[in-house]
Amino acid sequence: MASVETFFIQPFKTHRKRLIPGQRVLAKTKHHALRDGERLGRTAEGLAVIHVTADDETGEVSALEVLARHGEIPEAFEEEIRAL
Repeated sequence: MASVETFFIQPFKTHRKRLIPGQRVLAKTKHHALRDGERLGRTAEGLAVIHVTADDETGEVSALEVLARHGEIPEAFEEEIRAL
């Protein structure tokens, strides 16, 4: 079983007074994810830079780590990440 690492940026925006997830932005490397997250964090209401390790064949997530946070992040999102 080989594992695949994925890095992405999850932005959040306010809709009807609630923070909701926007469209995820994939990054090629950890460096790119952190750099782009910092850049986007200047204008976004909130975002999280996330690193996911998953099984290549089944897609089952074996590890999920938040590398950086900028702005406001919904509490439900934080709880879902801690549950994994």
